[in-house]
Amino acid sequence: MLGSESEQVATLYDSPEGQLGPILFGGHLHWGYWDENNADDNFAAAADKLAQIMIDKTQIREGQRFIDLGCGVGQPAMKLAKAKGCSVDGITISKFQQQSATSRAQAEGMQDKLRFIHGSALDIPNEDQAYDGGWFFESIFHMGHRDALLEANRVLQPGATLVLTDLPTLPTTTEEFKAFVQQHIHSSFIAKEDYPALMAETGFELVGIDDITENVMPWLVPKLKETLAEHKQEITELFNDAADKAIDDWVYLFEYMSENLGYMVVTARKL
Repeated sequence: MLGSESEQVATLYDSPEGQLGPILFGGHLHWGYWDENNADDNFAAAADKLAQIMIDKTQIREGQRFIDLGCGVGQPAMKLAKAKGCSVDGITISKFQQQSATSRAQAEGMQDKLRFIHGSALDIPNEDQAYDGGWFFESIFHMGHRDALLEANRVLQPGATLVLTDLPTLPTTTEEFKAFVQQHIHSSFIAKEDYPALMAETGFELVGIDDITENVMPWLVPKLKETLAEHKQEITELFNDAADKAIDDWVYLFEYMSENLGYMVVTARKL
């Protein structure tokens, strides 16, 4: 049985707004990485680059098992399985995402490597110490950091590497913003400085934090506007007469988040 907050997240990602994300971001459901070497990349290409950065952070090997905690429609999991030769279980609270991810795996002939579960990453239907590695890829802030990390600890092998992306609060983050994201995208954010104690409390050794705010946040809104224009037809098909409002809402949300949050990649090891 899902809790009320989990049900709200499921409703969000099963909605037309949630279904639009993979269209805009090339099958990914996370943001992108830009620098002077890929400044011309569109959102989809930059999202793929960020996925590769995450893959490079993992220590997973061929034949091992990996858990994708909040897997979206499965694009990063598929990319990881191809790169590392591991098997990946993805879990998502969204039925739309689980079905879409399963269809993608079947289309790629990767059913033997990829399995997508409809359920909560706070209550994973698997035994203790089942996985050799895992990640939260722009998902942990929907779950509650402490509870999510405790459940990840339960299903990971001792010594396993956990990688996650998070959007830390800033000294300038407003209380109004925190209330807005809690209400509208069912998310709670914490400060980067909270991580050492949080990791220790949940049974992980903090290996490192890479702050890539400058490679994500300044680029978000202009790149989003470009991709919204490119996909205007698909947006109209999803939203009909409400398409213009949907576009305005996406731009407003990204502006608000880029003003109030950073972006970081965290690497940890289960003790």
